[in-house]
Amino acid sequence: MIRSTFKFIFRMIYGLAAIVGFGIILLVLILSFSLTYMGVGPFASKSMPLKKDAVLSLNLKGSYVEHEDSLGYESILYGKNASLYNLVQAITQAARDPKIKGLVARFESPSLGMAQIQELRDAVFEFRKSGKPTWCYTDSFGELTPGTGLYYLASVFEQIWLQPLGSVNLTGLSVEVPFGKDALEKLGVKPELVQKKEYKSYGEMFTRDDFSEPSKEAEQAVIDSILSQIVDGIARDRKFPHDQVRVIISNGPYLTDEALTLKLIDRIDYRQNLTAGIKEKLGKDIEFVSLSSYLDTRPDAPKGDKVALIFGSGNIVEQAGDSAFGNLNIDSDGTYKAFQSAIEDSEVKSIVYRINSGGGSPVASETIYSIVQYAKEKGKKPVIISMSDAAASGGYWIAVAGTKIIAQPATLTGSIGTFGGKFNIAGLSEKLGIKWGHLTTSDNALMWSGSESYGPAQWVKVNAYMDQIYDGFTSRVAKGRKMSPDQVEKVARGRVWTGEQALALGLVDQLGGLNMAIDLAKKEGGLGADAGIQIYPRHKSVIEKILDTFEKKEDESSSGVDVSLFGSFLRPLRKVMAMVSMLSASQEVLYAPLGEIK
Repeated sequence: MIRSTFKFIFRMIYGLAAIVGFGIILLVLILSFSLTYMGVGPFASKSMPLKKDAVLSLNLKGSYVEHEDSLGYESILYGKNASLYNLVQAITQAARDPKIKGLVARFESPSLGMAQIQELRDAVFEFRKSGKPTWCYTDSFGELTPGTGLYYLASVFEQIWLQPLGSVNLTGLSVEVPFGKDALEKLGVKPELVQKKEYKSYGEMFTRDDFSEPSKEAEQAVIDSILSQIVDGIARDRKFPHDQVRVIISNGPYLTDEALTLKLIDRIDYRQNLTAGIKEKLGKDIEFVSLSSYLDTRPDAPKGDKVALIFGSGNIVEQAGDSAFGNLNIDSDGTYKAFQSAIEDSEVKSIVYRINSGGGSPVASETIYSIVQYAKEKGKKPVIISMSDAAASGGYWIAVAGTKIIAQPATLTGSIGTFGGKFNIAGLSEKLGIKWGHLTTSDNALMWSGSESYGPAQWVKVNAYMDQIYDGFTSRVAKGRKMSPDQVEKVARGRVWTGEQALALGLVDQLGGLNMAIDLAKKEGGLGADAGIQIYPRHKSVIEKILDTFEKKEDESSSGVDVSLFGSFLRPLRKVMAMVSMLSASQEVLYAPLGEIK
């Protein structure tokens, strides 16, 4: 009785504290968003054109997601610098902005995939075509680490500055795969995997002690293709003969003086002298504007007909977890809803789906495939696929439903195949002295158990399931790419291709980046060049992202404290915020069409 009384008192105190606390938060948020609506609040996003001539200054560091809403708290902490989309759009906008007189980028060991590098190179190359100067600076192109990709990105800039003790680790490309067959045997773990077909080699790292011949063939062809692209880019932008670039790469790495002699760099100097060097060329009154500040100068796009832009990054799953710091995932349910919203919006005339994924669940891939197909066939809205670093396996499965597919030359795509199975840990359990007891109702009840091997009949079922996935995958490729089954089989069998190779094989339609996909979507949708772009789902404010993390349904709470009490206060709070957001211009996600900067 006493215990129940104290529990009741605690819950009352807790409830009152929650009411008071969230009441204060509610008042603060209403005030903040009301001020935002008037253009003066802390969350206000003003489109303020530059008042003076400036240089767009970029600081490239860390990892870049495709779009800032791809992550939870990470996007809040990283801000706009974490978004490849914002980075490329800023460079593209700056190329046509008369107030921007130049571009400078400082490299702090950014982590970028090769196709992402090509996306940035394309943007910088277009900027250079405007006649404006470009600079990049780095302390080193790899410090006892590979620097080929980083130098490939730098080579598109007109001026490359390097610190005196830096180096140019331009050494080419390699693939390293750990093969754990012997280690797993020693541990008593038995991989029981099925692959369809010989090039679907991911599982081989658990079942072999070296590359299989098909895997070696495919991997070598991929890195040879990408190296050829790197050679082409450096040769074009540094004005070297192709053969000379190959020799340079074969003989790397290079110390600073060697790099200068070979004209791989233009100046050896310190970071603090770069500003003076830029002002010497452009004038002492030139200002420097950061990426985040420059993005705030984007004018609102015109209302009316538009292109919907949907991002999909990470492993393809049926339903993403609710961890704010979880891995990137393409949530089939969330993607389905994003497409639904775009289909139902009468002002959306075409859709661009940006994919960066190496695959995942076939079931989730089929769900996304179906809604892309529906948008194209029933919704009468062309869907242009834009591939980033990867759109392979399940990533390619969802891509083939699109109207047209655009990939970067270095995009990894294809991998039309499947593998699956389980790891049997019975041997490991025995070594650890663990005994498993089993009670079953049916012959195959332990089929997916990690403590039992597949029986002969179960192997038949696993292979049949893998065959069904493979046949389903290849049939969708045949339909989407208008190929015969024999033509598909020649390019399938689990083999990965670069975008450059995929174009020659008919797996993609064009080579290029997201801007090209957007332009094509406007054309396919009958839109003019000045049509707006809207990202789906709707952009969420910082506060909304935080509330998403803490809000839970009652049946999701497993702690001793009644966490659903938070939800009961957060839900009306979110409704108020949603109403304010609808009124607030700062929540609008329509961006100005490129080339319309006044």
